[in-house]
Amino acid sequence: TERPKATVNVQPAGHVFIRERVTLTCEIESGDDWNYEWYKNNNLLKDAQRKKYEISNVDQTHAGDYTCKGTQSTGRIYTHTSAAVTLTVSAVKVKPTITSNPEGAALTGNTVTLYCKLHQSAGWTFYWSKHTQSSEKETVTNVYTISSVSLSDGGQYRCRAGRGNPVYYTHYSDALWVNVTGE
Repeated sequence: TERPKATVNVQPAGHVFIRERVTLTCEIESGDDWNYEWYKNNNLLKDAQRKKYEISNVDQTHAGDYTCKGTQSTGRIYTHTSAAVTLTVSAVKVKPTITSNPEGAALTGNTVTLYCKLHQSAGWTFYWSKHTQSSEKETVTNVYTISSVSLSDGGQYRCRAGRGNPVYYTHYSDALWVNVTGE
């Protein structure tokens, strides 16, 4: 019979930052009662024998290629080794860039859209702040829309992104002025 296939899934992404939490999951397409083996750069990880391999405080020593395979308790059935998933760890916190449409001044009543650009896009929630407000607004996409803008919406805006639990935050973007003018 054909051996089952194993696949590694990584959360939040294959490219992470120091101090993030990473969870690797070994998915096996059929059967139960698997014993799991995890490998990093083809070396067996002796402390990892569960379906999920969690790194709670990732650092650069965790970077590498991860694979898994399973054997059933009888030892007679074993899976193919999974394809490798590469984990890249960056030491530098990223800083997003904030832009707006329209650029420059917006007329009252029109719509202003802010964009928080981040090169590492997987799994982020975006947080928006205005210099006169103490709380942040949260969006699941990198877009924040102010419909029917009024003069009070004018001011400095910044954004940042976060992901994971506990949340790992990027730096704040530089401030962007939103200028609102009357008609």
